Amino acid sequence: MHNFLADLLTMQMLTPVALVAALIVATFVLEDVATVAAGLLAGRMAIDPAIAVAAVIVGTVAGDLALYAAGRWLGGTALAARLRARGSGTVEASLRRRGLAAVAIARFLPGTRFPVFLGSGVVSLSFAAVTATVVATTLVWTPALFFVSSQAGATVFAALTPATVALAAGLLALVLWGPRLLARHRATRTIVA
Repeated sequence: MHNFLADLLTMQMLTPVALVAALIVATFVLEDVATVAAGLLAGRMAIDPAIAVAAVIVGTVAGDLALYAAGRWLGGTALAARLRARGSGTVEASLRRRGLAAVAIARFLPGTRFPVFLGSGVVSLSFAAVTATVVATTLVWTPALFFVSSQAGATVFAALTPATVALAAGLLALVLWGPRLLARHRATRTIVA
């Protein structure tokens, strides 16, 4: 029964080409999670490690450059002009001066990529420079994350049972929704008192 998650992740009905396509598409949503999943799959020998890491690298670079392109498009819209007129311009000026450093740092700080890559397009940083920075940092970060995940793959999958997955999901739900529920409880208690 402990192989249920491995079977789910490898999606036995998918061909190797479909699995690679799924990894590439997954990087557009959450690239680090897709990279970890690819590493875990490679650790279980569900996919060739070289193909898996190549898929997440291609997807990561393509997704990051798509954000840059969206920023370039947004930067030329009337909405962007209105926002520029209302704002002080300090963020935009800072991104123009230190944009490539921000792009490089964002690779290693999950959660910062969307605004930095989009913003680098909005301020029209050099496409070639952004591409080179994205490719260089991706070639460092993604294989390292993949390697750690693939090495942990066998250990992680051996420990996963339906009970441990349910426990992890419950703890995650508690962490995500617990503070909200507690705040709501306190607010209703204050109103009643």
